[in-house]
Amino acid sequence: MRTFLIAIIIGILSLSHTALRAQAGPEAGEILLKGMGGKDKWDNTNYILFTANGNDLRPFQDSRKFLINRKSGQARFEGKSNDGEQIVSLFNFKTEKLTKFFVNGVEIKQIDTEVLELFNKINTQFKKDATFLFLPALIEQPATKTGKTSSKIFNAEKLQSLPFQLESGLSGEVLFNRETGWIRQFIDKDGNTYVVNDYKDTGGGLFLPTGFKNLADSNKSFLFPTVAVFTEMEETRFSTL
Repeated sequence: MRTFLIAIIIGILSLSHTALRAQAGPEAGEILLKGMGGKDKWDNTNYILFTANGNDLRPFQDSRKFLINRKSGQARFEGKSNDGEQIVSLFNFKTEKLTKFFVNGVEIKQIDTEVLELFNKINTQFKKDATFLFLPALIEQPATKTGKTSSKIFNAEKLQSLPFQLESGLSGEVLFNRETGWIRQFIDKDGNTYVVNDYKDTGGGLFLPTGFKNLADSNKSFLFPTVAVFTEMEETRFSTL
């Protein structure tokens, strides 16, 4: 009889816990993925092309272009140095290994210290750009640590605030609309506050945040004028000029 009563109590507690979870609704990470168009949209996205302006690392001029294969890690960078030289770098962002490096259409066969230094800046820039552009998806990654959500008012809009720390080390909090799943504000651990003022349909219903306005320093703002996804891509884009 005692065992039977314990079983009933456990069953009631389990049902209560399930009911509470249902009442609480989806988790913050799920909502952010929904705002992107859904988990399936993101998981099935392979090739992404984007251009970026702002918050760049010297010695490159502001505008830059990246083409990536999310699954393999292959990447292509195109940009211009402050000296006006056209730079193309082919690398793997997962292994952080340089494959080929071109200056003004000529491949640099001897990878010296100067080239490696330039590549390290390109790789660092890519990680910064990708972290902002793909922030909603990164928050949902298993390695990301998140805290409890709370309610805040921003620009007369009721938002949910979620503290987080990515595997890369970036941490802070995002304020997002629970209905749309769109991030409205991002505050990093150093107190830099970014207003997310634009989301774009990059193709096939995948939405990404493409405008991050730094409220204190416009030089730290990010803008992604072009973002497009592709189901197919010429593999030579990652191996030749």
